[in-house]
Amino acid sequence: MPSIDPHSFADLEQGRIEHIEFTFDIDFDAKSIRGIAVYTIDRPVKDSLFLDLRDLTIAGVHSPAGEVNWSIDKEDRVLGQRLHLEDLGAQSEFAIYFETTPGASALQWLAPELTAGGEHPYLFSQCQALHARSVFPCQDTPSVRFTYTADVIVPAPLTAVMSAERVDVCDGAELIESQKGPSAAGTSSMSDSTVCVFDMPQAIPSYLFALAVGNLAAKDLGPRSRIYAEPEVVDEAAHEFAETERMIAEAEGLFGPYEWDRFDMLLMPPSFPYGGMENPRLTFLTPTLIVGDRSMVNVVVHELAHSWTGNLVTNATWEDFWLNEGWTVYAERRILEILDDENYAQMKGALRRKSMLEDMKLFGIDSDPTRLNYSQKGIDPDEVFSTIPYEKGAAFIISLEQAVGREVFDPFIKKYIDTFRFQSLDTKGFVDFLKKELPAAADAVDIDEWLFEPGFPESAPSIESTLLDAVDAAMSAYEKGTVPSADTVARWKPEQIELFLKNLPSTIPADDCKALEELFGLKSSRNNNLVVAFLAKALPSGYEAALHSTERILSTVGRMLYLKPLYRALAEAEWCKSKARDFYDRHGAIYHPIAKGGIERILNDAGL
Repeated sequence: MPSIDPHSFADLEQGRIEHIEFTFDIDFDAKSIRGIAVYTIDRPVKDSLFLDLRDLTIAGVHSPAGEVNWSIDKEDRVLGQRLHLEDLGAQSEFAIYFETTPGASALQWLAPELTAGGEHPYLFSQCQALHARSVFPCQDTPSVRFTYTADVIVPAPLTAVMSAERVDVCDGAELIESQKGPSAAGTSSMSDSTVCVFDMPQAIPSYLFALAVGNLAAKDLGPRSRIYAEPEVVDEAAHEFAETERMIAEAEGLFGPYEWDRFDMLLMPPSFPYGGMENPRLTFLTPTLIVGDRSMVNVVVHELAHSWTGNLVTNATWEDFWLNEGWTVYAERRILEILDDENYAQMKGALRRKSMLEDMKLFGIDSDPTRLNYSQKGIDPDEVFSTIPYEKGAAFIISLEQAVGREVFDPFIKKYIDTFRFQSLDTKGFVDFLKKELPAAADAVDIDEWLFEPGFPESAPSIESTLLDAVDAAMSAYEKGTVPSADTVARWKPEQIELFLKNLPSTIPADDCKALEELFGLKSSRNNNLVVAFLAKALPSGYEAALHSTERILSTVGRMLYLKPLYRALAEAEWCKSKARDFYDRHGAIYHPIAKGGIERILNDAGL
């Protein structure tokens, strides 16, 4: 494991954070979190300790020996600032008093009108990849894991949830009365507050730290799973994710015991920038998954699979991101084979492979971001985020499996997870383990081509499914001038519709746009995967009716999977190019800071 991460100021030779005791005071009016963090390091720190932060206000640092001198002595566009604790005097414990800024890159503060209920504000975090440092000072590298406790002071009647076990919920006034309350960073309003108390006994890297505050209800899905959501949508969410306990059981059969006690989920507000985020004990999920027919629960399967591949065995740096996501996509497909069938899992694979190849074209097929492992010094991981580490990584793992067969490969998976559980691993470490434990696979697959060379290997495993055959037949007919009939697509799965739409030429006749929109019911569809796949073809085709649906999505949804292709399609189509900046100026306020950054790069690249 490296002591230096190109995305962190931390020098792990100085010591590693083992445990943090947090007190957070949530201030919606100021859009800030006032915090105290008490750190325990794995050894006495004789001299300096470097921590990562981004735009935090530091009020002071104290150790048992007294006040600690500190400075912010380095700044970097990607890394943020280096907090230099200048002399800890052989102490292994210290406290930092700090406050977040309203523009913290990890945090989104939502006004009531942007929530389902419309009455209460909402706060949530998104720390992957380099954003935990905007919430609290830390060694913001996936190579460092720590346990934590937290007392979170929130205005009543709101409540807090975290990537941790909630062990108590107390009335702030009662705590003041009994003098048993947390040592709050700011307790002036505690008489009107609730204090939520958390404990996280399993060590996590900083990017898996998660916090949300809002008007939340909960419904149990089974003995180990629960869905949190705003009261207005919790029943619908519980219906959509009712099969969660079965997913956990099937995953355990493949990958070994579930080590995180519970798999709870939080249905996020629409502005959440991802499909899901695998925070241990509290996976965050986009509300765009709620389509009524459970057709998008594969996202839940993916986040659950991270409980083994990513959360339990973690990439050591973001240069090794494929170890998290490639393994997890592979694991997701194995679970889907059991929950549905191999045809369905292969269909998912075909759809995502097409997305990966499109991403490769955007970057340039011979560019560094098409490699699974390359130097990212000076590069923000958000700037090169794509499906490539997911799908190319999964194809590499499938190649290894096919080289030796599942009877041999499955025991290797369990040994891999057991060997590196609660550890961080880099690409070299994985290759060394593979060569030692599964030399036949290592010899049969060109490891260097897969991991270190650009593009997608011609030797990649093929994808076959009868579901694909039906799509191919309809596409062949369309290329000869025949739009599919209602009878042809009557029994298609949503993924078949999506793949058909994505396989269309870059521009098609406007009449065909109208016919396909009606055929697939896209004006009223709740499945934005389908709607966006259609709009990404309709906008370049000059189909003016597409603008209304485009703005509807851009004004109500913050998921980057939808925002990026729509803004890119707007920016690249001459007839509607001006709408790209116009829509962003009008609706960008609802987007998370991470999503804003991605869209601004698209608009800037287009000269808008």
